[in-house]
Amino acid sequence: MEKRKDSLRIIAQALSSYRAEEMFISFNGGKDCTVLLDLIHQANLKDAKQIKCIYVRPLNPFSEIEEFVDRCRQHYGITIATVDGGIKAALEQICRADPQLKACIMGSRRSDPYCERLASFQETDPGWPRLMRINPLLEWTCEDIWSYIREHNVPYCALYDRGYTSIGDRTNTIPNPRLKVEADSSGEVTYLPAYTLQDADKYERAGRL
Repeated sequence: MEKRKDSLRIIAQALSSYRAEEMFISFNGGKDCTVLLDLIHQANLKDAKQIKCIYVRPLNPFSEIEEFVDRCRQHYGITIATVDGGIKAALEQICRADPQLKACIMGSRRSDPYCERLASFQETDPGWPRLMRINPLLEWTCEDIWSYIREHNVPYCALYDRGYTSIGDRTNTIPNPRLKVEADSSGEVTYLPAYTLQDADKYERAGRL
């Protein structure tokens, strides 16, 4: 997969520009950063596995996400630190706690909000903690993400099997209406898995409130 090679090239470039201890992976338990974490830990790149991983936990997290983060700790045999709050406040806290940090590796894709013009290496905007944002998955589509997950047996959060396609927290996320299955005779409503969503780059955030 050419995009996988490009992503590994970006990660390798990051490791040539920064020491592993100067970078961290921004992790929220979602599908994109899970693929990012898997790529880094499967890559045969010197020091790649030494990059720290930080779970930025929202104010009202799903218990399924919390459980999945624990599963990732065990699956990859890594330490995942936890920082609470919104992304900006979390980054400020992270940088205060470890002033040597210079770069953040993220699972952003170009179809994500505000990422249309993002580059693979781009500094944070004015007013934010000064970090280089590194985006190895920028050119991946939602279909690419799910193809990688299913082909490589990458673990993922159980919410995706219940129709959630873009997961924030309990206050702003519902199952994607486009995956809704008509209620059966018992009146129960079910949803198809996230990886069955058609035109996913366009509709994956339809479950965000």
